[in-house]
Amino acid sequence: MRRFRLHLVILFFFASLVVPFESGAQSADEPVVQAILFFSPSCPHCHFVINEVLVPMVDDYGDQLQIVGVDTSRPDGGQLYQLAIERFQIPRERRGVPTLIVGNVILVGSQEIPDKFPSLVDENLAAGGITWPDIPGFEPARAGEAEQAPSAAPTTSSAMASPDSGALASVTPTTVAGATTSPTLMPTATPIPAALVIDDAAVPPPEIEGPPLDPVGFSLAGVLLIGMVVALGYSVLRLMTSRQHLFQLDRNSAAYAESWVIPLLCLAGLGVAVYLAYVEITHVEAVCGPVGECNRVQASPYAQILGVPVAVLGGLTYLGLGLLWVGQKHPVSRVANLSLLGLLGVTIVGTLFSIYLTLVELFVIQAICAWCLSSAAIVTLLLLLVVVPVTGNPPPKRVTPLREKARV
Repeated sequence: MRRFRLHLVILFFFASLVVPFESGAQSADEPVVQAILFFSPSCPHCHFVINEVLVPMVDDYGDQLQIVGVDTSRPDGGQLYQLAIERFQIPRERRGVPTLIVGNVILVGSQEIPDKFPSLVDENLAAGGITWPDIPGFEPARAGEAEQAPSAAPTTSSAMASPDSGALASVTPTTVAGATTSPTLMPTATPIPAALVIDDAAVPPPEIEGPPLDPVGFSLAGVLLIGMVVALGYSVLRLMTSRQHLFQLDRNSAAYAESWVIPLLCLAGLGVAVYLAYVEITHVEAVCGPVGECNRVQASPYAQILGVPVAVLGGLTYLGLGLLWVGQKHPVSRVANLSLLGLLGVTIVGTLFSIYLTLVELFVIQAICAWCLSSAAIVTLLLLLVVVPVTGNPPPKRVTPLREKARV
């Protein structure tokens, strides 16, 4: 009787070991959604998407959601991104990181991805799942195979010690873009390798020891800073010499700042502001050009004031300058002179703020934004174009208002 009980206990013990494996085999038949994320370690919006959106989703969906991230700042990752652009014909205005590709659907930015990706995953799971995007020269399925082989991971990686530890594995391809050979599983490190498997562990922000040496950008910013200070001092001196007649609002109006260069510069400044606002709002990576690190500047806390992007404020400023330029031609003297003073005051404040931002870039952020320098140069030119005719001698000629003409 005792032997029978002992055999029964042993039988139940082995049965309890077999049940989890059977349930795991059943889960393998569940639909799976597979996607590729293109990101950059220096992009704060990419880290937001990974840590605040994708990692929690992978934690919720488990093995039914598989995402491979590709670092576009590395040569092999950049080449794969170009292949994806060609394969899916991504338009120029939608090129940037973070970019998430699910099947043939392209999601860009930290606003579009959180808004559309969860519902897209549910739709594809309900439809039976979807495989990796078809990008020539890349086989993401190999990354999944490597992830399932814990023996390939070094024993020094505590994150890869067990499946329950929230592993964030990185896959280093042995050829460009991991095209032909099976990648080797490596422990997560900073900087992030060209490809990684996004699991339920957060991606640490990149540790930047210091800004790269940019003598051209810093030299341009220094020259522009000196020019802005000189232009501001020159404007203040002219204002002091003409203050007697400048603030007489009821004097006869005149079109002081008649140059058509002013509205053209306002349009140019508005274009710069709209682009930077688009970068900030949609959280895509800006096209910086050969000078400066505009993405580093845009990612800094100085890119916003009370939660409002500085670029949005800049766009409103240029719009206001255009309206004031038109308003100075108003037939009513008081309205025209108020518009004139507003035009002069906004350009002065804009130049002062540009000086502040340039100082922040040089000595606090220690990175230069070429777009910001362009805007600073534009507002300084506007100041000079406004202050010279306004404070010029002799005083502006008399212009007969329409009311007086009607009386005659």
